[in-house]
Amino acid sequence: MVEFIEGEIEFHFEKSHLFRVIHVDGAVGAIAPSSKLIHMSVFSERAPVPKKTVHTVTGGILGAEVTEKREGRQGIFREVEVDLVFSAETAIAIRTWLDDKIQESQRQQQIIAATRA
Repeated sequence: MVEFIEGEIEFHFEKSHLFRVIHVDGAVGAIAPSSKLIHMSVFSERAPVPKKTVHTVTGGILGAEVTEKREGRQGIFREVEVDLVFSAETAIAIRTWLDDKIQESQRQQQIIAATRA
């Protein structure tokens, strides 16, 4: 753990070469069996992309899909984007940060609702 001395400290942020924006609809995870670390995989949800579609062609012009010939999966597809691994202490810090952002979002929504009333 890093020890801080009295005064100020600057934190500089730099995006890694792997940085990307990830849409998150949910998460799954558990405590790692061989450690105290928490694994959390975040995922986005979407309808499955078909493996094959068939369309009519009339006079050289692409027409409508023949939906009964579509091939692919049914249900909802959960695409696991990334696995996050962190300590309980980091989880607490993230929870605190999320609590703050949730409260801020709720305050903003109340202001927006009041201006529309």
